[in-house]
Amino acid sequence: MKLESLFVFDIETYKEVFTFSVVRADGKFKKTFSCSKFKNEIEGIFKCLDYLHDNDYYLVGFNSNQFDWPIIQQLIDKRSKLPKSGRAIASYVFELAQKQIDSFRGEGFGNTVKYEDQYVKQIDLFKVHHFDNRNRMTSLKLIEFNLRMDNLEDLPYDIHSELTEEMIADIIFYNEHDVEATRLFLHQSIPQIEFRFQLTEKYGKSFLNHNDGKIGKDYFQMELENRGVKLHTFKNGKKVLKQTPRPKINIGECLFSYYDFKRPECIAVKEWFSEQTISETKGVFSDIEEHRLGEVAQYAEMTVKRKKFKGVPSEKDREVFLKEHPCGWIEEEELKATEYLFDSEGNHVTEYPLDSEGSPDFTKKPKKVRVPKKSYWGCYRVAETLNILLDGLRVDFGVGGIHASLSEKLVKETSKYKIVDGDVSSMYPNIAISNRVYPEHLGEEFCDIYLDVYEQRKSYAKGTPENAMLKLALNSVYGDSNNQYSVFYDPMYTMKITVNGQLSLLMLAERLLEIEGLKLVQLNTDGLTVALPRDKEDEYSAVCKKWESDVGLELEFVEYERMMIRDVNSYLAIYKKGGVKRKGAY
Repeated sequence: MKLESLFVFDIETYKEVFTFSVVRADGKFKKTFSCSKFKNEIEGIFKCLDYLHDNDYYLVGFNSNQFDWPIIQQLIDKRSKLPKSGRAIASYVFELAQKQIDSFRGEGFGNTVKYEDQYVKQIDLFKVHHFDNRNRMTSLKLIEFNLRMDNLEDLPYDIHSELTEEMIADIIFYNEHDVEATRLFLHQSIPQIEFRFQLTEKYGKSFLNHNDGKIGKDYFQMELENRGVKLHTFKNGKKVLKQTPRPKINIGECLFSYYDFKRPECIAVKEWFSEQTISETKGVFSDIEEHRLGEVAQYAEMTVKRKKFKGVPSEKDREVFLKEHPCGWIEEEELKATEYLFDSEGNHVTEYPLDSEGSPDFTKKPKKVRVPKKSYWGCYRVAETLNILLDGLRVDFGVGGIHASLSEKLVKETSKYKIVDGDVSSMYPNIAISNRVYPEHLGEEFCDIYLDVYEQRKSYAKGTPENAMLKLALNSVYGDSNNQYSVFYDPMYTMKITVNGQLSLLMLAERLLEIEGLKLVQLNTDGLTVALPRDKEDEYSAVCKKWESDVGLELEFVEYERMMIRDVNSYLAIYKKGGVKRKGAY
């Protein structure tokens, strides 16, 4: 890839002006065209695009595949039928822009142009960096801030404004500013772009606008098709993805047979999983009420939730509440506010004031009695996530993985202890490979291909495009197995991987805790960290080796000098000087 082949562009679409700004990636050959009542440079735009097309150059934009380019492509397709005046062209482009924006409203996928149909091939940094994901969505303005640009420009006028030449000059300045911001961001993205060019050339398929996950998924799909695995079928005459949707999943059917828990809290968690039947995967291990926890409730941390009754709850109210919350109870709370006290017949209760000796003063008029108001609450306990306390450490389970950590602690090696971290190598792929787990519709050959991709990755040095792509291919399959738009969709595959991954690590933690003096520091999705007595290294190694043999996974070990831990998601670990990552038994 040569920078001279990349041109950065952006457009602005006002009702009274249309501007197109472009610059080569090295900052040379900068040009901006406009169409308005003052000027009509549409032919200049077409000549520029023809030049890029004829020389097989690329246009680079930010969210250009969803906005800028579909508009430009329509202009190219209708160039002989466009209005003659600059003002009419601006108005025409403005209408195209509004329709383009509207096409993305609701659940639609919007108007886009297929890569093979693009007059000038596009590279969209918005897609390369996966900013089209709702959780990662980022604006060009935020990128300008992160690039520490001297100033941040925003659209200077309303898109419906009546524009003067000076106002159009401001819009052109803004357009050129965005192009420069995109150009600077392109330079920050060169490794990603080069990687995608290398893959495109090697496999004869465009990866230029793929995010990292899509690269991995597409490669895996190519491998499946090369092995004769059919990814599509026909329903009602339409070509559709093969998938295995599940109305419900019995988790017990997902569990592997190698668990041998000894501690009652670990046995309770395993049994709880084996008894669950779910109809969806989202949130199934969170907000679990006490009576649904079974034996796990003895070992779990829970919070109390309260539901306020209107007035004094009747027997019927109490019965309904306790039926809904079998382990719940009702609390009476005395308030600061007061109210009159009535007897059983609805009459005010009165009492005489007291005299100086504390006796009723019958010479005075009795007063109506006021008593503190009371509120009544139905209470019940809930585990915010499925969890147990293991050796004093709270262990949380969820679809995303197992998590546990000391909090607000400094952990450091001493003359008696070392800090050892053991992570499972490519945990989720290897659970599938070792235990022959596969999306049902793709067949068991899926596991052979998975193993082949894993072995291929090990044959390429880290940092090479091949290694990076194969890592993406390995890791993306699990996530997409719970994506209803993916060819890998089979939620039972998801649950087999995630539940067994968590129970496998729990089993390792339980076995390690049999080592005298060992302390758990963290459990985190694919590994665990311990404070290991220096005289117990051989015992630690033996436990890990036996566990690897039982579950068919391999651990990689590193040592830390110290760990500054806020919580499981926020910590700093400093590697031991001279330490190396070791695979296999410690």
